[in-house]
Amino acid sequence: MVELMDRIINDLSPGTSQFKVMVFLSFRGPSSPSVISDETGMPSGTVRPSLRNLLEKGYVKQLEDGNYKSNIPFTEFISYLYTTTK
Repeated sequence: MVELMDRIINDLSPGTSQFKVMVFLSFRGPSSPSVISDETGMPSGTVRPSLRNLLEKGYVKQLEDGNYKSNIPFTEFISYLYTTTK
């Protein structure tokens, strides 16, 4: 898990839409692109490409129902950030 977190943190800048989608999925859980768009205020034309990129990188997975799920639980995400920014 730490190796994946290292890749994510080094690859995604906190200001990017990919990072925002990743954090949303980590916190909220499995969600559809339309829910992500509605709840974050990001246009679907931004959310969908972000999800494709995150999927290609192995940071999220697409479930059978079409929802996307983060491969990093929120608690792991926050714990990692806390321990690496001390």
